[in-house]
Amino acid sequence: MAKIDKRALQTRNKIETTMVKLCHDKVEFANLTGPKVAKAAGISRQTFYRHYLTPKQVITTLIERHLAEFLNSFRLQNLTARTMVLQLMSAWQGRSTVLELVEWSDSRYEFIRALAQFNQHIASQNQVYLINEQTVCNVYAASTYMLLRDYVLNHQWTQEQATDLLLHLTNNMDKIF
Repeated sequence: MAKIDKRALQTRNKIETTMVKLCHDKVEFANLTGPKVAKAAGISRQTFYRHYLTPKQVITTLIERHLAEFLNSFRLQNLTARTMVLQLMSAWQGRSTVLELVEWSDSRYEFIRALAQFNQHIASQNQVYLINEQTVCNVYAASTYMLLRDYVLNHQWTQEQATDLLLHLTNNMDKIF
């Protein structure tokens, strides 16, 4: 396992914390640049570019990291569509800041793409092979994202209600289970 550079980790955390602050301060993401993030974070623009190419890459890196953490902590034994969705709802309830950043930066597509890959992993684990697997996994991912957003950020439903609705809309995710 590679040794983690503490300074690099501190810098990434500083950049991520700054992105959250900019989001909460309602700074328009479309006008955000690497140098503007660097200035707000109190680092040089070269330091920003050493870690990220764009502010959008900060968000996509967060998405990928959180989905990887979720996959690593995911309980796969006796997995059903219901248990998967309940675990997903619980996990993202505690990651609401990432969903806020996704919405702020208009990174829904990146989130859905990463979630579709996760769905493909589940289908493969369940030995479900479809001719249109990519399409099915994308549809499930888009549905999941929209429900997660409304459940976590807009508090529209209870966890059970959100789970029931997603399972109903996706026919219990029968194409990956």
